Amino acid sequence: MMIVMFSFQLIFENVKAQDISNTLTNIKVENAKENSPLYISAELLQPSLINSIKVAYRNFDESQFKVKEMEIIGNTASLKIPASEVRLPMLIYYFVISLNNGTIETYPTGIPQQATPIEVTIYSQSEKEKEIIILSPAEEEILSIDDFFVSVSLMKVSDDVDKSLTKIYLNNLDITSKSIISGDVIVFNPNNFPEIISYGNQNLIVSIFNKDGSLYSKVERNFSVAKNYQEVQNIEGINWSADFQAESRNESFGSLSTMYNNFTANLTSTYYDWTMKGYGYITSEENIKSQPRNRYSVGIYSDWLYLKAGDNYPVFPELIMNGKRVRGFNGGIAFGFLNIDAAYGEINRGVNGKLLNFYSADNKPFQSNIIAVDSSKYGFPFAEAEFGTFNRNVFAVRPSFGKGENFQLGLTYLHSKDDLKSIKFGSKPEENVVIGTDLKLAFDDQRILFRGQSAFSLFNKDITDGTLSDSEIDSLFGGEGSTLNIDPGSIKDVKKVMGKFITVNENIGPLNPQELSSLGAEAEMQLNYFDNQLRTSYIYRGNDYTSFGQDYLRKDVAGINISDRFRMIDNKVFLTFGFENLNDNLQKTKLSTTNYRTINSSVSFFTRSDFPDITFGYTRFNNENDIKNSDSIHYVNNATNKFNVRLSYNFLWSVKHSTSLNVFTSARDDKSIRNMDANYFSSNWSLSSYWSSDLTSYFNFIYYSSNLQQAVDSITTKNIYNYFTLSFGGKYRILENNLEVSATFSPSFGDFKRQAFDLIAQYFFSQQLRATFQARVYRLPDQATNSIFGLTLNYSI
Repeated sequence: MMIVMFSFQLIFENVKAQDISNTLTNIKVENAKENSPLYISAELLQPSLINSIKVAYRNFDESQFKVKEMEIIGNTASLKIPASEVRLPMLIYYFVISLNNGTIETYPTGIPQQATPIEVTIYSQSEKEKEIIILSPAEEEILSIDDFFVSVSLMKVSDDVDKSLTKIYLNNLDITSKSIISGDVIVFNPNNFPEIISYGNQNLIVSIFNKDGSLYSKVERNFSVAKNYQEVQNIEGINWSADFQAESRNESFGSLSTMYNNFTANLTSTYYDWTMKGYGYITSEENIKSQPRNRYSVGIYSDWLYLKAGDNYPVFPELIMNGKRVRGFNGGIAFGFLNIDAAYGEINRGVNGKLLNFYSADNKPFQSNIIAVDSSKYGFPFAEAEFGTFNRNVFAVRPSFGKGENFQLGLTYLHSKDDLKSIKFGSKPEENVVIGTDLKLAFDDQRILFRGQSAFSLFNKDITDGTLSDSEIDSLFGGEGSTLNIDPGSIKDVKKVMGKFITVNENIGPLNPQELSSLGAEAEMQLNYFDNQLRTSYIYRGNDYTSFGQDYLRKDVAGINISDRFRMIDNKVFLTFGFENLNDNLQKTKLSTTNYRTINSSVSFFTRSDFPDITFGYTRFNNENDIKNSDSIHYVNNATNKFNVRLSYNFLWSVKHSTSLNVFTSARDDKSIRNMDANYFSSNWSLSSYWSSDLTSYFNFIYYSSNLQQAVDSITTKNIYNYFTLSFGGKYRILENNLEVSATFSPSFGDFKRQAFDLIAQYFFSQQLRATFQARVYRLPDQATNSIFGLTLNYSI
């Protein structure tokens, strides 16, 4: 009989994204559980070419993507998505990659027209899981080997449970027989079994069973022990720890070979209720001609105060600033009813441009990057420039009232401005002011929740000449010969009030605030009763709304979103339904208005028994504008239907196995003259087998197919792309668990041909010191063989 061991595991979707990229590889998603932080990471193939990486993500019942910048350390980019933004049944995301040459790529390539985002199943916790109490270790706890032990209480489990059938797994190894069972308490002391201990990240699973032998419930706990992190030393009442990492890596792509050297240091110290954290990252990629790659920060934290200096990511209301890197200061103080949060620092480093070609007045081309220069210095009055980036600072402050549990009212002010003197050759320096407010109300133990925020922005797209004088306002905006038909008195009123905060000239906007073009607003209501969560929301974002603290925000859109999620049968069955209706062209600045309608539905079965976990999903997108002539090039009328099925199954058959199957299909019907129909199909089957505590094997099969078409001048062309990939690999521990070797071979066949080989060897010299060797070879037939070789040393104290 196979006994299901249900676990929260990542299910890979959109196999094209997982397999083909010139910049990213080895994408991982960890902790895909509802109302828990979710971690996304990816390794970079050519980090020297990358300026920044952002993740655009949304929940299944949403259509608006949120965008946050990833932290790049060495050849790894990572992001933590807050627990409040992780909901059933799935999270949908993709990467936005900004290269140093100014181009922007997406991953999967071609989003949204030629590819679909990646989807990850989100799991929930059963009420039965709460009956199992893991007393030690705590979630995400870091322990020394001397302090590490497992203690589990079954005092609250149901009478239907046979406690003698309880199973405990540590890193997929059954340790039940090595544990001591005393009444309702189970204890495992790893010091009695040093041969089975692996250091670093640990995974503990406790399963309990009904009297008929079927699975009743299971819980999981993740933590760490000393060898991958550091022992916590106690010196004169001060707890502190430190970790250092040095890396040297060579990457060869075609004829280009690049060497990278990086050093990272982490320091953590606690003294009673105070915590101090320091972080530093130095890399050979640092270059004053590009945005910073080095990172450094120091912070002090307590229950009522936090203060961070260096590189940090302040969080304010999402419309204004959320997760943007600021090199400067970020802090806050909480008095209870009154709180203040503030941030100040640099968001863009000044990088000077350069002159490419010089021209006389007679032969200068009509290009936007042709500027006037000093002819006595350069010999010509005009030059073609490669524009640099102005130094840009930001200041944001948010006083708020209320602790935030059931009530909080916040007011936010943001000001950001380019420094004209920071570079010689730049485009147009800009300035931005945003004023906003936000409100949270919760009732009945937060079963009724209301959240809302709004913000108004002023944006000056060229502050080169400074603020206008009154006579210049009269000349530009009113009277005979004026260039703009706007009442000069209203401009003077704006100058009188807003001139204290922002440069006021003909380039400031909006000049007609009554049309709400620079207003952003959101409101959301949640009701949580009878295992049912109903969410309704409304958004409004004018086409001129701008915040330098929030780069990726969809503008010129307004509409509603309604979603409902039902939990049934002790959180074993979930039904989700969502509807969204949005319109653009809010200020009538476009030829037509486009309506965007989205319907989402899914059903998930998490049986926690001898049966796979299954999720069925269906999504329909309708985009249609109000142009009646279907032969017009501006006519929009298309519909996309997406279906996906996900199955995951963990079972015991001689040894423990984990398997998953994902099938995804999408079809777009475009009724415009462009006829941009698109069909996608992908499937992914994986199997992991845990043969012993030392040996694990992996197998994965991927198939991808796409058929894209487009009509140009009544001629329709099709682009058909098919391939499949096999992956074989494993992990083996030898030399008394001091050496861990992982290897994977992944050949691809069809329209995409590639052979990829990965080898990682990690050796522990002691509990404090380990070395990791990494080798990756990618062979593209008839093209090139690319490779990455690296050595990393970690030392902890």
